[in-house]
Amino acid sequence: MTHFAWKKTALLAWMTFTTFVVEAQTLTVSPPAQPAAPTAEKIAQSYLYAEPYQARFEVLFDVTRFSQWLGEKESLPPELDAATQKSLCEKAASLATNWCRLNTGGTSQSGHFIGASIIKGKPAATLPMAEGEAVATTEAMLGLIWEFPTPPAPDHFTVEWSGFQDGVETLPLRVFFGSQSEVMEINRGFPRATWKTQGRLAMPRPLAEVPALSVTQSISLPLVSIIWGILGLIFYAFVRIREHHLPGGSLPFLFTWIFGAVLSWPLLNIQIGGNPEIPAITDKAVAEKIITPLLRNVYRAFDHRVESEIYDVLALSVEGELLRKLYLETISALTLEGREGTRVTISEFSTDVFKVSAAKRGTGFLTDCQWTAMGSVGHWGHAHTRVNRYTASVTISPVGTAWKITDLEVSEARRL
Repeated sequence: MTHFAWKKTALLAWMTFTTFVVEAQTLTVSPPAQPAAPTAEKIAQSYLYAEPYQARFEVLFDVTRFSQWLGEKESLPPELDAATQKSLCEKAASLATNWCRLNTGGTSQSGHFIGASIIKGKPAATLPMAEGEAVATTEAMLGLIWEFPTPPAPDHFTVEWSGFQDGVETLPLRVFFGSQSEVMEINRGFPRATWKTQGRLAMPRPLAEVPALSVTQSISLPLVSIIWGILGLIFYAFVRIREHHLPGGSLPFLFTWIFGAVLSWPLLNIQIGGNPEIPAITDKAVAEKIITPLLRNVYRAFDHRVESEIYDVLALSVEGELLRKLYLETISALTLEGREGTRVTISEFSTDVFKVSAAKRGTGFLTDCQWTAMGSVGHWGHAHTRVNRYTASVTISPVGTAWKITDLEVSEARRL
């Protein structure tokens, strides 16, 4: 081997050795890969829906953890069938009925527990379930709902929570008011949260104004005073014809007669006239101006949450036996499907009148019309929108001095 060849071989050997050492050092210095930290389990999430006349409190729990709180000895199956769901909900209801209280303005509100339901999906991303549908346990949550009638505009809402169980120290809370929301928290050490309205609670819209009936001018006749005056004149004429003298003279008689007429003036007054003038409604545009606010006010009645208050407002637009029927049908149409019983608030309303004719019985008019009601409701952290369209024959009649709905027959009801 020549001197040059020997040097070349030595250089190649040195470079190979150096590369090996560098790679070895690199492998030694680099730290071993760390596994990703596990995502924290979402055990519970709560929502407060603050509205005029009502507050609704909802809580979602991980169904597996809740079954442990119920003392279930066996783990849940991979899929929850209808029977398992019903059993879990019944046990949850017996455990959780008194977990939530609410006060507004320092006054405790008497609410009620709506019930427990198995919910499919995740908080703020729930999915609809058909009646009797089975759901995978990994996709299921258990939901609880309370409702509290409240004053129309309280200055604050305070939620008190006593449902802390093993492994749960905090309860995240999102307060919804109108289209806005705020995030709060309830914890075991201070188990309440107060949300101050600060004028941000949207007030319900006022009732729509219904065209009034014109009323003729009335005349009040004091019947007792008239009878007293006639009797006085008859007595005076009798005395003069018989040529008798009035007892005590004419002046005391005249004074007594006038005094008696004044005293009896407020008694038994009869009103003559003052009856409503009932026009013949034949124009579709005129009929639409009457029926639209009446139907709109039917929905406005359900802004209230106390049954007696709903009936009081309904009675301003509806008369007779129809009142009870319309109450039941409307509350059913405004309630979301399922077992939660959450009610939609109507925000947009329109009516189209196709035909106007005379009422089949009595005075008033009959319309063939169609109306569309659109509303929304917050539920389990997200909003549901509902649009209902009805085609119906509606009879409008004068009741007293106002127009009211006296008959309604729906021929078609569609959800758009």
